[in-house]
Amino acid sequence: MTHKSDVKERAKDILDETLDREAVIVLARISEEMQLLILAHPEPEADKVKEIVTGFFLENGRSEQFIDDWIHTSEEYSRTRGLSEQDQPKAMLSDLGVFRFMNFLKDKGLTDDQITIVLTGAVQQAASDQSV
Repeated sequence: MTHKSDVKERAKDILDETLDREAVIVLARISEEMQLLILAHPEPEADKVKEIVTGFFLENGRSEQFIDDWIHTSEEYSRTRGLSEQDQPKAMLSDLGVFRFMNFLKDKGLTDDQITIVLTGAVQQAASDQSV
């Protein structure tokens, strides 16, 4: 059990050391936006999720090729995780949230290893929050 709290502590330390207050606010906003999106679409259809993902990426200046590749990669990843067709759209929304976090942290200068620790800590925190 100590390993889990070690990862959460390391994640917190990384964020404290590398991000300013404004960046923490942006991360919180990303989290809130994704929670609202998932609440608004608890059982989304694949076409709706693709529309949401496409809209997000177009608003952020990504090319159609990038969007097509991203959607294809997310779909493939869902299949390799053994998710049912019904669960794949929810997984794609989740993937969008992870992508947004990772992209923001990378823009702030975190290394891939630091990002992995932060995301692992966030997943563990979310899991412990749900079990309470």
